[in-house]
Amino acid sequence: MKMGRIEKFLVNSSWSKKRVLGLTKELLGYAELNGKQDLLEVGCGNGVVSRYLADKYQANVVGIDIDPEQIALASKGIGDAGSVRFLEADATRLPFEAGSFDVVLSFGVMHHIDNWLAALGEVKRVLRPGGYFIYADILYPGWMARLDRLSVHGFGLVTVGLDGVDSFIRQNGFSTIYARLKKAFVHRNYEAVYRRN
Repeated sequence: MKMGRIEKFLVNSSWSKKRVLGLTKELLGYAELNGKQDLLEVGCGNGVVSRYLADKYQANVVGIDIDPEQIALASKGIGDAGSVRFLEADATRLPFEAGSFDVVLSFGVMHHIDNWLAALGEVKRVLRPGGYFIYADILYPGWMARLDRLSVHGFGLVTVGLDGVDSFIRQNGFSTIYARLKKAFVHRNYEAVYRRN
């Protein structure tokens, strides 16, 4: 589901860009990145993380987002940088062959995808054995997602259950390298680094 205007404004703010870059740097500290690697950012939004990854790690980076406006924004200013590209794509049907990437990142995306387990299945499919899945999302209680659906100004929230994420990780051959759950006023923030066995 595409973001609404309010959320898009927040996500594209300089504060949000700074926050997500800080989170990226922190979580990448738990992964061993070496050499020229292939990275995928699911839900790249404005592209700030994808561009950072291409510059910092000299990696081949693909950023995908379902929103063509965000893809257009992300594509601005990349010029001839051949190591980063942006595509409009659905996280539940990634247009890549199995085992295409060494690292897949997803920040603040799954809580917008009705079938988020299918999206996680796609992450596993495109991730090479030994690859890293770097994940962060907002976990909303079920009542909040139901209330959001009733609002004309809703954010398209979906309840992503931590038990469901943990179950998927265990059942699909991932090891947890790092995980942290932070409580906020109404929701929780979950951050993790997983490695595909």
